[in-house]
Amino acid sequence: MIGIIIAFLGSFLAGMWDLFTTEVPDDVPYLMIFFSICYWFVSAVITSNFIPLFFSLTVGTLLLVIGLIFYHFRQWGGADAWILAAIGYALPFYNGKLFIIDYIPTFFIVAAAYTIAYALALGFLNRFVFKEFMKSARNNLKLLLPLPIIFLMILIFSFFDASYSRMLFLLALASLMMPFWLYGRIIEKQVFRKKIPVSKLKVGDVIEDMKWIGLTAEEIKDISKKKKYVIVKEGIRFVPAFPIALAVTLIYGNLLYMVIL
Repeated sequence: MIGIIIAFLGSFLAGMWDLFTTEVPDDVPYLMIFFSICYWFVSAVITSNFIPLFFSLTVGTLLLVIGLIFYHFRQWGGADAWILAAIGYALPFYNGKLFIIDYIPTFFIVAAAYTIAYALALGFLNRFVFKEFMKSARNNLKLLLPLPIIFLMILIFSFFDASYSRMLFLLALASLMMPFWLYGRIIEKQVFRKKIPVSKLKVGDVIEDMKWIGLTAEEIKDISKKKKYVIVKEGIRFVPAFPIALAVTLIYGNLLYMVIL
């Protein structure tokens, strides 16, 4: 129970920080990891069972390495890597098995849904996005035209053959990935990228061609000596997906099983 509290409370606070400020203080995942290791160490000493501590250290460190690889290739922010690891340190086991076995597949499904919802919300907040999407769709009509037909055919066939209905429904959803990819490209180029004067840079901003870590005051001073304008990039404020996936996993288990089986 203490591991669950550490994992959920810490990731929830980090998610709120990310959502409202775009910055997650380093102290949040560090404290999560510190309290988690302390808890499993004390538990091991009291119960003489060091297996949970071993798996806490092993799983947490493995997730940290994976997260930092994503960070190195500029797919994630540093906070994403550390929060994922902190959850691994806090919850090595749940219901008698490795928590990561259920959490990781569920996380990717929740993350996909969260990304779609976030992107659509940005479209409503920036109405020009939908106009640009329609323009892009007309320019790529040959690619998009067959997709609604494929989607409808798969759905219709699934009603006649119930044994494959779930698989066919997933294929139908997959046929919608091309239009969403075009939509995502517009969000990426016209919402997440902005050219601003260097004088408007602030601590925590992320500029193009750098990893997802905010600028410091010293870095801003250095940039101001070399450039007049920079392209500031923003991304999906992704950390809230971690506590959402955590709650879903604790309540429903592995979502991938529910989708496939």
